[in-house]
Amino acid sequence: MVVTITGGSGSGKSRMAEAISEALCSGPKLYAATMRVYDQESRKRVERHRKQREGGQFATLECPSGVERIRFEKKEGLILLECISNLVANELYSGEQFAMQDPKETAGRIIRGIGHLAENADHLVVVANELFQSGIKDREMQAYLQVAGAVHRFLMERSDVFIESVYGLPYFWKGSGLLTQEKGKWVWNKKD
Repeated sequence: MVVTITGGSGSGKSRMAEAISEALCSGPKLYAATMRVYDQESRKRVERHRKQREGGQFATLECPSGVERIRFEKKEGLILLECISNLVANELYSGEQFAMQDPKETAGRIIRGIGHLAENADHLVVVANELFQSGIKDREMQAYLQVAGAVHRFLMERSDVFIESVYGLPYFWKGSGLLTQEKGKWVWNKKD
């Protein structure tokens, strides 16, 4: 199953993704981390997320780019990919001196990478950011939003469940019957 959780900054999407991951897979899981650590603020964010995942049986794989090239020895029970906005930025500005790459080729690379992860896991949970509220500022932001938009459209099509986290509450855009909350815990309603 593929589950995507999107939402604004601080919306609770990471916690929701981790809780859903626990409902889908009680055993070992792979956390595919896309953030490049550049400064103290990003280090603090990474540490906060690591503490949040403690006890959840997550092994961390640092993959700020090149997701389609990851090699798996066996099929994973669950992969949690966090997050699409970092991956888009890392892939789009991966040229020499962070030169912008071709947006169409970049979107295709990311989409192939997500498909590759889905093929190599029983479940894939993807965290995305809601980016499309502010309009287009300049040519580079337009290219970034073009790539992110293509990836989000793919995720909406490919996902069995698509949730927007709004103030920590789930708003289902797709697949509301597959995952539910009972007494504050996520439950996977398996279909045999």
